[in-house]
Amino acid sequence: MNESLPEPSQQQASALRRARASLGVRRHWIALVLAVAAAGYLSTGFYAVNADEHAVVRRFGAIDARVGPGIHYRLPWPVDRVDVVKATSVMKIGVGFALAEGDAQEGVELMTGDTNILNIALVLQYVIRNPSDYLFEIERPQSLVGTLAESVLTETVVGMPIDEVLTTGRLAIQARVKLKTQEMLDRYRSGVQIASVNIMSITLDKSVAPAFQDVADALADREKAQNEARAYANDQIPKARGEGHTKVSDAQSYKQQRVAEAVGNADRFLALLKEYEKAPEVTRSRLYLDTMERIMPKVKMYVIDSQGGRVPVNLRVSAP
Repeated sequence: MNESLPEPSQQQASALRRARASLGVRRHWIALVLAVAAAGYLSTGFYAVNADEHAVVRRFGAIDARVGPGIHYRLPWPVDRVDVVKATSVMKIGVGFALAEGDAQEGVELMTGDTNILNIALVLQYVIRNPSDYLFEIERPQSLVGTLAESVLTETVVGMPIDEVLTTGRLAIQARVKLKTQEMLDRYRSGVQIASVNIMSITLDKSVAPAFQDVADALADREKAQNEARAYANDQIPKARGEGHTKVSDAQSYKQQRVAEAVGNADRFLALLKEYEKAPEVTRSRLYLDTMERIMPKVKMYVIDSQGGRVPVNLRVSAP
């Protein structure tokens, strides 16, 4: 015989309804808290990159993207990670010594090709060209750059005499250190671009420094004298060439004038010769008179009366 379950009382039904309502409210609050937590977790994916920076996004450790300045989003940790580097800032490193304000820069001690010892303080400036290579292909970038530059500097100086290092070889050393160091950094995929290499100082042992200073002064004086001589030559040679051209031009003009006069005199003589052949006496008298007309105005004649006026003075010029 089946027995029916007793009907719940009114009080029990009310309690059941309250329990169900409380459970619904709890579920609502739990969902709200979870939604807020999820929103907060997802909002951590926003990040900003400044104008002088670049960022590398890694997803589960592998490089996923490279982004520039601005506001960006990536999946929150532990999915994505962002590494930010100063891509436009110029970094500086001392080769063979640590850079510090106010400290003496002794540099690295090197031997030249003629077995002299000197200290060279060299400063190298570089920027980050490829952030991903800079971050993940090499370790301790500054140490690597300094070590490679010091190696190239040693190799360069050991192949040069000390006189060249102290005088004309300074720029050549800087250029070679920059070129060879950059080549090795590129082989290592360092992501570094060398901006400049500058020799801050070159110092010698105190016992030999005065002698080398005298040599440097003598070389500077020689260079100064050579420059002055070149300047003087550059000033005088054009003048001499101009004067030479002027004299040649004057000589050619004088030559043409004299030739023209000679030709004219020859033509006039030939014309007179023809006239003389036709009438010798007349031509001779005319030539004589023409000559006297040219000469007499220039002649001063003094007449002395030695007879005291008793005999007339004959002033007639006789014919030829």
